[in-house]
Amino acid sequence: MTITYRSMIPFDIPVVSAMEKEIFKDDPWSVGQFKEEVANNGITRHYLVACDSQHQIIGWAGAMCAQEGADTDILTIAVDPDYRLRGIARHMLTSLIDWAYTKNSPTIFLEVDKNNQPAQALYISEGFEIISIRPDYYGAGLDALVMTKALE
Repeated sequence: MTITYRSMIPFDIPVVSAMEKEIFKDDPWSVGQFKEEVANNGITRHYLVACDSQHQIIGWAGAMCAQEGADTDILTIAVDPDYRLRGIARHMLTSLIDWAYTKNSPTIFLEVDKNNQPAQALYISEGFEIISIRPDYYGAGLDALVMTKALE
């Protein structure tokens, strides 16, 4: 199967939003949030989608860097459960890291559910380190690990 990657465009938002509700049932982003993010794509944001051989969206990722030389925050990475463990999340993560380099970011930050072991393993394998815990970040009793990667 061939996976292609491209910038997220406004046309993608209804599909991504519907998938978001399935993947992140407890706290999905709204259509409005995606619209705000994608409106800044290529400026202070970098959003991309992964598509299967039929051009159907199977994943997405996004990051923010407020200005040249500022830290980058990875805001989301998601892959359809039927397409996991195929390197799609890693490819999108690498794209976000590469973008952070173009923004001259000294550091990348992200939050990940403390119970999401596969995501944590991916981030650690790409050089991220756990620096703190954010209690109740995803709701009552749902803590996040804050992870960071220095870009040198």
